[in-house]
Amino acid sequence: MNSLELLKVLIDKLERYENSIPDKTNLSLEAYIQSFQSELTPDDYKNSLVGDYQIPERERSLHIENNIERVITQHLLFLNRYIKFYSKTALSDSKIKTLEEFSFLITVMQQQRISKTDIIKRNIFEKSSGIEIINRLIKANMLGQVDNPEDQRSQLIFLTDAGKFELFSVFEKMNTLGKIATGELTSGEKIHLAGILKKLDAFHYDNYTNKELRLLEDYLPDEQN
Repeated sequence: MNSLELLKVLIDKLERYENSIPDKTNLSLEAYIQSFQSELTPDDYKNSLVGDYQIPERERSLHIENNIERVITQHLLFLNRYIKFYSKTALSDSKIKTLEEFSFLITVMQQQRISKTDIIKRNIFEKSSGIEIINRLIKANMLGQVDNPEDQRSQLIFLTDAGKFELFSVFEKMNTLGKIATGELTSGEKIHLAGILKKLDAFHYDNYTNKELRLLEDYLPDEQN
């Protein structure tokens, strides 16, 4: 397709977009671009490796059609696995062995001294798993602990000099990991994605820390309840 042919396609799409808007004085470039995406189905966004599954006749009454939310969830799951794959190389020469350990160390560095409960909560971990990570980092001499002056029953965690050394040693590789993880996104797309992810994080953190919620449906956004 040459530039003239592409321009004709864009003009055709612009006409369709304009015809779909009742108020012709309220057109916008963002809505025009979004109108391209509305022509696609959830299956168009699916991971290409998943393939097409032909549902047997006997199962069709039980099948729920794919939706964009499930597609997004699948991609987020895969992205997490891709990042963990790359992190093995990024941390191969470090005493920090996992992204979880790196995240715990970063949290302590930012807070200087922090309780075990707060580290675990800020990193979205179950208590038992979080304690295992903290104990592993203490054993490796990357974290230390002192009595909490405000609560003698608990201790505060701090970053040791050895922990700082290991953390600072992997910063450059973790920056590279971030560039790999965001792939071929443009600067504008990265900023847009960061905003979307921050919005999702705020929503899920509220759900995660709300102990009154019990049923899966309780976690739905308000407009979907």
